[in-house]
Amino acid sequence: MNATYTATVGSDLYQAGRTEDGQFYIAEVYFVEMENEAGRRFRHNATFNGVEVSVCDYSGETYFLDCREEATAKADRLAARVNAALKAGKGVDMAFWDLVDPAYGSDEFIAQGTEAKRAFADRSAA
Repeated sequence: MNATYTATVGSDLYQAGRTEDGQFYIAEVYFVEMENEAGRRFRHNATFNGVEVSVCDYSGETYFLDCREEATAKADRLAARVNAALKAGKGVDMAFWDLVDPAYGSDEFIAQGTEAKRAFADRSAA
């Protein structure tokens, strides 16, 4: 990896558990991705959950503590460390990174034929 990649923080949603009335509790998880000018992306293996799941000692009910500020701070620190390493020409240890889908509409997206693959998958699923 070289300085043509830039690390940024992203987020996604996940089911953190169930509320006391049985509904899914949807929370946010944060991650760091590197992307180059062509749209090729790698996602770091570390993720940072936006809630902490706890159980009330008295009632036994599950509750969810909001820790998005701490999670984004951790992800921001990781992204800053990655960008500093890339800028210094040190690179990163790819053992901690996974190749993910390229950025939508990017050169890498078009070259990979991702649009055609998704259209084929949609037709096959129907």
